[in-house]
Amino acid sequence: MKITDLQNFLATHRPKNDRFFTIAIDGRDGSGKTSFAKALNTHLPGFVILNGDDYFEPIDDPIVWGEFNNGRFIQDVIEPLKQGSTFTYRPYDWHAEPHISEKQITVEKGICLERCYSFTFDLDWDLKIWIETPREICIERGLAGETLPRERTVPAWEVWQAQRDEYIRTFRPQGRADIVIDGMKSF
Repeated sequence: MKITDLQNFLATHRPKNDRFFTIAIDGRDGSGKTSFAKALNTHLPGFVILNGDDYFEPIDDPIVWGEFNNGRFIQDVIEPLKQGSTFTYRPYDWHAEPHISEKQITVEKGICLERCYSFTFDLDWDLKIWIETPREICIERGLAGETLPRERTVPAWEVWQAQRDEYIRTFRPQGRADIVIDGMKSF
């Protein structure tokens, strides 16, 4: 898929909610979701691009140090989007005090969410995009981006990838996607 194909889709379709387009980008951690969303950002003026990692928060666990706060994300973003186009976005910042800040967002043309498990959110997505990248490459990319010591990150990434394996096996997001993109190619 080319960016122009996506632009043509948006130009020839109406949003399902009659207000703004909703695009979900899903895939494993390290698949290329963020890179693809950044590429989209320059070609979709007026779209809000959300990074799902903004709701990745610390947990008390001896192996993994964080997970997605789905409850807070649904309350802050998904439920308000069902009713209107404005919501209070409250990202978690690991390096700031306080850790959670607030930002009012109004969606005009559309919203694009890049996040693992994005297809599972109860929103009538106009377009679901799956980034297909081999598991081993995702782990390699993920570990390369970590700042914590490798002996701490490798076990965590093994747990997270096992969770993604289960999601892929049971939910079958590739089959639910409108578009499947090769995460090994340049966007």
